[in-house]
Amino acid sequence: MTNKTELLQRVGLALYGKQWQTRLAEGLGLSDARRVRQWMAGERPIPEGVWADLENLLADRQQEIAETTKALRQR
Repeated sequence: MTNKTELLQRVGLALYGKQWQTRLAEGLGLSDARRVRQWMAGERPIPEGVWADLENLLADRQQEIAETTKALRQR
């Protein structure tokens, strides 16, 4: 099983690529990307509510990709 920081990194990379920590903080509505870095360093626990937020961000991205793929096929 993947640990929580590894899972957070996988989600961040899938959503935002290399610069994922800053962009993920923005996506989660955090005022400072340091919070994400603290989670990754184990300095602070990842709040349980973040996982549902991540699922929502992934679902939104999946929808965006599906719509873009459809538009590409209809060109």
